[in-house]
Amino acid sequence: MFFRRKKEAAPVPARVEPVLARAHRNPMVMRDTDWREVDRKPVASLEIAKPYQPIPGVIPDGQVLAMDSAYGPGVAQSINNAIADGVVFLGYPRLAEMWSERVEYRHIVGTLSEEATREWIEFHGPSDEAKKERIKQLKAEFVRLKVRERFKTLSDLDGAFGIGQLFLNTGLPRLSDDLATPLLLTPETFPKGSLKEIVPIEPIWTSPNEYNSENPLRLDFYRPTKWWVMGATVHHTRLLRFVSREPSQILAPTYNFGGVPLIQLAKPYVDNWVRTRQSVSDLINGCSIVSLKTDMVAVYENAGIGGLIDRVQNFIKFRDNRGVFLSDKDSEELQILSAQLAGLDKLQNQALEQICVVAQMPLVKFSGISPSGLNASAEGEIRVWYDRVAAYQEAFFRPGLTHVMHAAMLNIWGEIDKDIDFRFIPLWQLDEAAKAAIAKTRADTRAVYEEMGAVNNDEVRSSLRTDEDGLFDGADLGGPGYEPLAEQEGKDPENGGIHLFNNPAAHTDNDGI
Repeated sequence: MFFRRKKEAAPVPARVEPVLARAHRNPMVMRDTDWREVDRKPVASLEIAKPYQPIPGVIPDGQVLAMDSAYGPGVAQSINNAIADGVVFLGYPRLAEMWSERVEYRHIVGTLSEEATREWIEFHGPSDEAKKERIKQLKAEFVRLKVRERFKTLSDLDGAFGIGQLFLNTGLPRLSDDLATPLLLTPETFPKGSLKEIVPIEPIWTSPNEYNSENPLRLDFYRPTKWWVMGATVHHTRLLRFVSREPSQILAPTYNFGGVPLIQLAKPYVDNWVRTRQSVSDLINGCSIVSLKTDMVAVYENAGIGGLIDRVQNFIKFRDNRGVFLSDKDSEELQILSAQLAGLDKLQNQALEQICVVAQMPLVKFSGISPSGLNASAEGEIRVWYDRVAAYQEAFFRPGLTHVMHAAMLNIWGEIDKDIDFRFIPLWQLDEAAKAAIAKTRADTRAVYEEMGAVNNDEVRSSLRTDEDGLFDGADLGGPGYEPLAEQEGKDPENGGIHLFNNPAAHTDNDGI
């Protein structure tokens, strides 16, 4: 008889708790100097917030832009949160792919830019003939410069990349030193015929050259005064900056001193929509499962696992509404298990509607799908959307568009006409029935004032010349026996003359009638 000695267990080592080594961070320092090495361990998550690096050729070789030297305490945690939320700057190449190849991003950006430039602008000023001729010339200059098309492109660039830039081409060579000097809108520095064209520039070709990073009390704090444009230095007065979503100043270098792209903000919502759309499609594609209850032991004994697989494959191959499946009535049972598809359309529609939340646009404008339901009406949503577009036009277009208008005035007249300005044409337009109702109300109001003696027929006829509806444009409102107002002044009312201002209160009404 043999005995086996029991093997002794190996000693268990003492447990050693892991220790988290915290990286040493210096406080944030604002300098106008080059990047300096700091005595601290690198934090991988901070790499995503480093300054944007332009593509080769934008900045000349040997040129280095001064940036902040370190990130302060708490920034690393904020960046980690940003990564989880999906709001980290993706870079211009990735944004270009998203905007160019995904229809959802294309619609988000394109719908806003098309609506903002659809009705466009109208010039206004004093009603004398000289100003009318100048307005006509200014309209022709805007057509020559294609201002409407260029500003639509700027809106697209702002939505796709966070910034659009407009170059005022005055005919200087690309590498001219004069491009780095300010372009003042004065007759002395901007002579007639100087403006050749206006050119939208994608931000991938630009990078800031100079900016103030040490004095927050100045308006140019973290706002570049000069830009690199493929090796050329251009002053900011020649390269107008259009940004509608400004980031925090601490993140300005990360975004190339531009804004936050609209499609980047929409990315989590678009990802949810794409995932939901595919999940619904997969569920519909496999909504039913055929279940065969059989005696598995008997199948293994008779045909083996290969026979069972062949049987299932043959069933799948010939499965349709005209096919027949044979089963043993005693030992087998065939069932069809179907998933519930009710409510999938609502879930899919809600995922699509969430995309519209980012751009604050109604679903019918984004997708062309009208709202459904018994009391569904898109009229209120459309009015709110038009108000949103009007606010966007004033905030995003007006400053730069005013600058372009003054440059166009100097280009054709050699001076800026302060009496001429522009207004954005409202997107909400009345239909013919509503216009007719308003015209009828105004006509009745004129008749009441004339009947009570507040105004006379001559004054009513004169007011028809300036009606906004243009109903009497080009008509001869004098007629037989018409006598101008100037010739009737001072005549005796009893002999056919009238007193023009026998009711002063009537001539000070705000309605202009």
